[in-house]
Amino acid sequence: MVEIDPRIITFFAVPLSYFIVIFSVLLIQYGTVNIISGHIGRISFNHPRLVRVMNWWGVFIHELSHALTAIATMNKVKEFKVTSTGGHVVHETSGKFGFLQWVAAQSISLAPAFVPPIMVALLMHYLGYIDFTRVNFNAGDPVSIIYTLYLDLIPFIIKTTGWLFVNLDYSNIGNFLLLIFLTFSFSSAKPSSIRGKPGTQGDIQSVIQISIKFPVYTLLFMLISTLSFWILFMYNIPWFSIVLTYLLLLPVLSIFGLVFNYLFIMIVNLFDRSSVLKIIIALAASVLFYAGLTQYNAAQYIINISSIATLIGMLKLLR
Repeated sequence: MVEIDPRIITFFAVPLSYFIVIFSVLLIQYGTVNIISGHIGRISFNHPRLVRVMNWWGVFIHELSHALTAIATMNKVKEFKVTSTGGHVVHETSGKFGFLQWVAAQSISLAPAFVPPIMVALLMHYLGYIDFTRVNFNAGDPVSIIYTLYLDLIPFIIKTTGWLFVNLDYSNIGNFLLLIFLTFSFSSAKPSSIRGKPGTQGDIQSVIQISIKFPVYTLLFMLISTLSFWILFMYNIPWFSIVLTYLLLLPVLSIFGLVFNYLFIMIVNLFDRSSVLKIIIALAASVLFYAGLTQYNAAQYIINISSIATLIGMLKLLR
């Protein structure tokens, strides 16, 4: 029986443990998209135009992710189509299909899972709201890595990000636009999967197909990723912590956006059960409450939570 050097096992097991955690959070994002996108049908009967706009924007962000990644990987976008029921991007592969083009093709297919939250993260960074450069994370064996990520780093990212959104002053136009973008940009924030449609191919099918078709490139990518991991892990822990934190932040941002989208749909449902006069009264009471508390310099999270509670409470009481 051949004994495997423990160092070889460690070489692959440690980066694999990080991948498992990141991939699991992406799966939660994927599942959340499927759940929330189904809830939009609850307002489709009374608000067909609003639903079409929401669907169109979600498809636009999805296809824009493909297009931007294609451009970033030096591929020409030949066709960009968006409708409220679907869309597609056709890009032209430049030159021979080598390893770099393989990486580009896979990146383009997976782009919707990453590009929308990157947009939000860049916007939040521009507004000066996120800075995880001081996060200190260092775990050396697979068990402690998975344990620490799930019970320490991920809860810290969720708490920090959630507290940020609760505390933002939404009377500021920049913060309000951030909330709007966050609420409506993640309904298609996942690679598509098309079934039962001959002649068409979803993003997930494309990734699987190209991985199987070019197994040498797949293995080479895994090896390069593992080597890159160890170079960063061994020689620059601060940068490693930053990269890891932001990789986990991206799906967390997507999940927050989807939760806000769900809350928006729930409020629209409350509106549908109320008359126009009652809606106006509830909105006016919420705005006045917001403005009144601001004048007394109350903590921003108290202002935000109290105002939304006033809106929902008034809608339910006036039914």
